[in-house]
Amino acid sequence: MSGYDFSHLFPANVLAFSPGTTFLAVAHQNRIIVRSTSTLQIVRTWECILPPEAQVARSKEPGVSSSVAGATSEIFSIDTLQWSGDSMYLLVHSRDAKMAWVYGVAQEGEAARVGGMGVEGLTKVEWGKGDREVLALTEIDSRLYIYSLCSGETRFIQNVKPSPDGYTYSPDSRYLAVTEKHLGKDCIGVYDILDGYSLLRHFPLLTIDVQGISWSPCGRYIAAWDSPLSYSLHIHSAIGPHLTHFNPSSPTFSLAPNEVQGLGLRTLAWAPGGRWIAVGGWDGKVRIVESDGWRCVCVVTCGTRANKTATVWREPNDWLRDTRGRGIVQFDRQPHPVIFPVLRPDITKPYPRMGIFHLAFDREATLLLIRLDNQPNVAHIYSFLPTPTSEQLSVTHTVSAIFSREIKKAKWSPVKSKLSVVTRGGGVYFWDRESGWIEEESGGSFECYTEMDGSTGGMMEGVGIPTRAEFSALDIHWSPDGRSLAIQDRYHFCLLYDEDTENLEDDEQAGGRSALIWDEQAEGLTALLEEDEGHVSLSSEVSQEQFVWGKKSYARVEAAVYI
Repeated sequence: MSGYDFSHLFPANVLAFSPGTTFLAVAHQNRIIVRSTSTLQIVRTWECILPPEAQVARSKEPGVSSSVAGATSEIFSIDTLQWSGDSMYLLVHSRDAKMAWVYGVAQEGEAARVGGMGVEGLTKVEWGKGDREVLALTEIDSRLYIYSLCSGETRFIQNVKPSPDGYTYSPDSRYLAVTEKHLGKDCIGVYDILDGYSLLRHFPLLTIDVQGISWSPCGRYIAAWDSPLSYSLHIHSAIGPHLTHFNPSSPTFSLAPNEVQGLGLRTLAWAPGGRWIAVGGWDGKVRIVESDGWRCVCVVTCGTRANKTATVWREPNDWLRDTRGRGIVQFDRQPHPVIFPVLRPDITKPYPRMGIFHLAFDREATLLLIRLDNQPNVAHIYSFLPTPTSEQLSVTHTVSAIFSREIKKAKWSPVKSKLSVVTRGGGVYFWDRESGWIEEESGGSFECYTEMDGSTGGMMEGVGIPTRAEFSALDIHWSPDGRSLAIQDRYHFCLLYDEDTENLEDDEQAGGRSALIWDEQAEGLTALLEEDEGHVSLSSEVSQEQFVWGKKSYARVEAAVYI
């Protein structure tokens, strides 16, 4: 079994690791705190404050008390935190405040603000792939705004479909593809980021109501999927030509003679490399489509009974109570046959709990995680490629894990074939393909089995989160280097340090980590560590000019460009 080290609990509603893992940004109410990931020391703090005109407008909204409206520093919730690619800036968005802020790590105050009249319907705010650019998708006027942090220039692409998956970047971050609606028809516009978002291609889609698009990891294809009412996947070349339409009429769709088509596509995921795309439908099947001929080469059906060759792990009953939340417990290996717990979907309601709703490849595309909505307590892991360099698929049911509670989040480690899971309980769970499992033999002895012994089931274990407070893990975030895992409930978080992937340089650093306690009075700039990214230095020159964006500020920003 692995060894783990936990930090204390710290207040947080949202958090985000910097790209180099040096910093961890957390939001507690309307306060932003940047900590060192290794020691959790406070590096920088900010308080998101609404401008006077926004406070006046907010005071007129229903449900806002007069005492809150009259406060100089109003408390509201932060929804998203996102670091820039060079870790020099932090983007903060609050749907409650209808505003977004940009903070520089080397600056005391805000560097920019996105808000005001006209951008109340912000559905998505994120960093662009260009030089210091913020993208904001609005639902009210169907526009995608591009704000330049360097020049203060504002551009926008109009007639954009306000969907979270409505735009996608090429793998080299040079081009931006956007779903648009023109004259009642779905279209894709491809824009050159390095040429000021100039329009390169504009081609129509054959969809009825496109739900999203996704650029392949190889950069050669763009996938577009239709509404849930039709199983329809369109693949276009990156320069526009339509390559294929994968639907139940396709020769390789593999629809059984008496099988009803039912609802359509629900989720999809490109395999690393872009040669295959996994398509999950409401019918509970995953179809693997290959780019060579665009044919379905494999259909995965996750039934109610486990495959006899698969390893099935089940969470031990009441292990958190028995270990008082401070132990590491191996899951029980189940003998066959095994029947998975299944919910009966209520088909009288919209979007019933059925079908595939989560697909995720590990970093080498050797494993595929599949989760079904009507099996909320089960995670299925299938082998995909025998080796990372293989040209042929080998899709087999390898492992299934049955949990006592419904799975809330499941994520692969960014550096190894290790899966982390949380279930709104007091523990976090790991499946590691490279670890061995222990089994009690007759006579009371214990034997350890590994993949070298012919077992491909790895090892599934539960790790109790040692805390005196009530903690129900709802979300998890791997650090980019895979050495630590942030575990969240609604109001707190803690860090788990994996001793298998982390090299602890000295005991002093590890001891200092466990002794940290959050102190409201002591929060200030205690240290400023340089992001170890090779080309980034906090001593770089940073513009101190602030930009405020919104319809009211277009006169100041003058360069509002129509694209």
